[in-house]
Amino acid sequence: MQIVEMCCTTCPSGCALHVQTDGENVIGVEGNGCKRGCVFAAQELRDPQRMLTSTVLIELGGKQYLLPVKTRKPVSMRFTVPIMDAVRAVKISRPVHMGDVVIGNAGGSGADVVACRNMGE
Repeated sequence: MQIVEMCCTTCPSGCALHVQTDGENVIGVEGNGCKRGCVFAAQELRDPQRMLTSTVLIELGGKQYLLPVKTRKPVSMRFTVPIMDAVRAVKISRPVHMGDVVIGNAGGSGADVVACRNMGE
């Protein structure tokens, strides 16, 4: 049996979790202040996921700006590099609205990268 220590990020409490594992499976979780801590620990050990945020280049009226973007949902950390490669390759030359899809199925992750603000109007 192995003990893994991690900080739960599902709520602002940031509970310090002590997770007992047999290598792949969660046997027990201590330190969680709510039920979500157990679910978080299992997910974090099996396939950690994060929201990715970045910026893409947008050219409007002959000027260049940076448009903030994010993944629409948390993605497996194994997709971080392919998604960021796709983000670096994008250059937009049209007005966008918050929530518009900038990159569909980014890096083959199943998650869209969307605009985080309006630009160009």
